[in-house]
Amino acid sequence: MRFLKWIFGSLVVLGVLAAGALAVWSRDTAPTHPVLAQADLPPIIPVRDFWADQRGEWDFKPSVDGTWLAWRAVDLATDVVRVGSASDKTIVTTLKDVDYYYWDDIKPELLAIIEGRLWRIDPTAPERDNWRDVTPRGFSNWFISNRVADGADPWLVASRDRNPAFADLYTTNQDGGDKRLLVENEGQTVGWMMSADLEPVMRIDRAEDGVLSYLVRDDTDWRVLTTLSVNTVFQIHEISPEADFALVVSARNRDKAALVRVDLQTGAETVVFAEDDEDIYDLVNLDPHDGVIDAVLTHVGTSDVHALTDRGAALRDLIHAKADRVEVNDLSWAGTGRFVTATLSPDALNYTYHLFDLETGQEQLLGTFSFRERYLDRLAPTEEVMIEARDGTELHALLVRPKGVDGPLPLVIEVHGGPALHLNWEYHHFRKFLANRGYAVLAVNYRGSTGFGLAFQSKGFGQFGRAMQDDLVDAANWAVSQGIADPAAIAVQGGSYGGYAAAMAMVRDADVFAAGIAEHAVLDVLYQMRNNPFAWGLTPEYTTRYFGDPDTPEDAEIMTTHSPVTRVSSLEDPMMVVAGKRDNVVGFEQSEAFLSAARAAGKDVEDLIFEDEGHGIHRWQNSIRHARRVEDFLAQHLGGRSGGRDWIEIAADLLD
Repeated sequence: MRFLKWIFGSLVVLGVLAAGALAVWSRDTAPTHPVLAQADLPPIIPVRDFWADQRGEWDFKPSVDGTWLAWRAVDLATDVVRVGSASDKTIVTTLKDVDYYYWDDIKPELLAIIEGRLWRIDPTAPERDNWRDVTPRGFSNWFISNRVADGADPWLVASRDRNPAFADLYTTNQDGGDKRLLVENEGQTVGWMMSADLEPVMRIDRAEDGVLSYLVRDDTDWRVLTTLSVNTVFQIHEISPEADFALVVSARNRDKAALVRVDLQTGAETVVFAEDDEDIYDLVNLDPHDGVIDAVLTHVGTSDVHALTDRGAALRDLIHAKADRVEVNDLSWAGTGRFVTATLSPDALNYTYHLFDLETGQEQLLGTFSFRERYLDRLAPTEEVMIEARDGTELHALLVRPKGVDGPLPLVIEVHGGPALHLNWEYHHFRKFLANRGYAVLAVNYRGSTGFGLAFQSKGFGQFGRAMQDDLVDAANWAVSQGIADPAAIAVQGGSYGGYAAAMAMVRDADVFAAGIAEHAVLDVLYQMRNNPFAWGLTPEYTTRYFGDPDTPEDAEIMTTHSPVTRVSSLEDPMMVVAGKRDNVVGFEQSEAFLSAARAAGKDVEDLIFEDEGHGIHRWQNSIRHARRVEDFLAQHLGGRSGGRDWIEIAADLLD
């Protein structure tokens, strides 16, 4: 007994000593920027709680009858999918290695892609021996793209097996068998719209010179309804049951995209819903074959649910009851959507999860993300601001400022990728991380961004490295003029095209930016345009409208002139390059060439290269490593604070 007590006491002492050593080893680093050094900043949130929260649960999805749920969670540092009762979340099974999951539209059975196979799992008999393999047979590349209304209905399977640039359509039964070719792509079609009984009603063909033709099927013949530039938004969401009209998000003959009803005989449009300040793009369409859209979500200036049906109104009322302003991060349903799970961010301050019954108007709180529960009082709000560029163009931007600070701060300009993307008012984990470390973050919808109309987007065409870069400089100068930013402590960070812009800022505007972080970045524009992913081949105009034609000598010269890799000699300030060696969108070799040239020129560059990542960071271990490197890099060069070495880094190494 004495021996056991001695062993136990020794373990306790060792544990206390280890905890003390770890506390010293992982001690927070105080800010050195003079404004932050005097500020009343909230306590540091450990990096592990941002990206390795063992208590996190998310991505809730309801069965068609509302009796079951599936959701993601963490089990001993591994992401899993749990299946349980919707009434009390009693778990009946936990699934590992799940790539994707959703509920059957007819029966309360889960469909999960595990180890490359599609399995049908009955939650009343969830043991592995009872799973049914329903993977569509005879395909290497497949995607099920329809909602079935009956147990005997076939699945519509899109496959790029024949050519990665376009898809053919097949049907299989709901057990994955009886493969049948439905439509063979002749090589020019980029999409189809089908009736509920899987008859092709519309198709979209690529024509010459960046033109898309929208065709309607009359009996056995195809008739051109309209022909539009690829730059014109015309997204078909639903064909009416009688195939006499389509519901389309359209910017045809207008600047801002609106939800319209298109007559399939005449092509005439009737506006269903439109906004003056933004493109309509986010819809709630509970039943894709009932001839109506249930709601439209808007994001600029306010975040609203605009109801167009009774069930849309029920959804709107349930969401609007949560806060003055609520970000709708995700909605999920099976069948025709009586039961809907909603991932919401009240005031854009992390997530709450709900199960709605749209027939009764009842709801159930499924939970609050543990990060919100623990740190809500430390999270900085997100503001919307408008910035006037040097030519008078109005730029929409999102501003996050740390709590407890007065005076000009270190600032990070965030550049989104694409460039044909945009930023909404929303909860953003990394912005909150930077704000917690003491930085203001200004995320800019520069010219060329989508979401604000064709006139705004087209101002970015052909303006990479020039007017698009000017917008970032103007945003930084605006932040200085407003007393938000310290002009001597401004960094720029972005990924993909945003990584290009961050690197370009460092080699073009050294007088503005004191540090830069370029992630998964296009660093050689000409090389990228000659090596874009093959699957983009049917519509190269989506990229050439921004960057030009690499086969045209004049365009190729501009690409070379405005590439960071050819301007390394102009790099004056510290820079970090982040890349994944498995990146099949922007080849890692661009980062490799840039780093090599910068080091040969004696420039101050760091690298963070991931052997096991592609275009982005997906593994939690690498998210930890990335965040730690970024916080230390910015602390060194901008003067913010750092959480210091975290024990989760040891766990990340052990669990790689």
